[in-house]
Amino acid sequence: MEFELSFKPIIDDLGHFLPNQLGSKIMAYTKGDFPNLAEADLVIFCVPELRGDMAQNEEISFSLVRKELYSLFEGPERLRIADLGNLVLGERLTDTYQLLTDVLIECEHRNLFSLVIGGGQDLTISQYNSCVKQSKISSFVSIDSRLDLGFEGLNHPSHSYLSEILNTKPNVLFNYSNIGYQSFLNPSSSIKLMDDLYFDIYRLGELRHKISEVEPILRNTDFISLDLNSIRLSESPANAHGSPNGFYAEEICQIMRYSGIGSKLKSLGIYHYDFKRDVESKTARLIAQLIWCFFDGFFHKMKQFQPTDADMTKFHVSMRDGEYNICFYKNTKTDKWWVEIPFAQTTEDSESCFIPCSYQDYQDAVKGNIPERWWKAFQKLN
Repeated sequence: MEFELSFKPIIDDLGHFLPNQLGSKIMAYTKGDFPNLAEADLVIFCVPELRGDMAQNEEISFSLVRKELYSLFEGPERLRIADLGNLVLGERLTDTYQLLTDVLIECEHRNLFSLVIGGGQDLTISQYNSCVKQSKISSFVSIDSRLDLGFEGLNHPSHSYLSEILNTKPNVLFNYSNIGYQSFLNPSSSIKLMDDLYFDIYRLGELRHKISEVEPILRNTDFISLDLNSIRLSESPANAHGSPNGFYAEEICQIMRYSGIGSKLKSLGIYHYDFKRDVESKTARLIAQLIWCFFDGFFHKMKQFQPTDADMTKFHVSMRDGEYNICFYKNTKTDKWWVEIPFAQTTEDSESCFIPCSYQDYQDAVKGNIPERWWKAFQKLN
């Protein structure tokens, strides 16, 4: 593909920046000067596509987000970042999906991480399709107050994209997790479907006092979709479908740092930014800080899990009089935990699956309680 032709350069005058501000470090695509991607670790680009959220595609600007991001000071760790500008929109919505899918695949082939700022959350479909086209079994996390399966009165693609993903053939989705759904915004049938499929969904109230339990959910995912509507309106007013309830700014920043640590993550989408509602750039400022926190986690991203590593300690737990034997692994350097998911019918060639977990899962197993995370993964594999 003609990669450079997929983007429009930045035309906004973002001002001048100090030597230690991000604006002086980011390689930005300006007219006639496309970044050298061989010198980048990750790329940022915006997708001003709203046709999946409304009948017509209204003009959308990301200049406030860029201005706020570029004005932040870099942390003690340095990343090589390229801003590719704005994705060229297709004549039809599906054309935009296709181009975004191709761009994400090309970035992955170049060993570049992709950070997408949108637009409607239906662009998550392209994140998933990039896995489908590569025949890659994948896990996906959405940070969202709604499950976006669609229902009467709310059937725009941005509110029903998860149904589209579940119905895509071939299906390469191993696991889906939702972080922060609010019960009163979702039909009970949607919640039941997630349970029937052994997917992991976490209500906002469950996470309020144990935000650290989010980390294992994010550690092994291939792509993440963040709906800004999951943040309370008082913290982020530029949300067309926002709610008085949601994550606080410091909570979502912590979640973004956890997101960056994941070793498998290939793309992150931040969606539903409505610049026309952005009073005093409050939401743009928050998005910039979310991205900064993600950068901080990305620099410290974990290596791929290997049960044979020297810094791994193995723990055997027997439950229900030996009916279930579970093996936990703890990395003594990072204090992170994993659990082994065996296959019910093993062969000489079969290998166990390992998923991230928390110390709380290990404690539950020691008390004789089967961890819900382990049980759902076991059901899906067997």
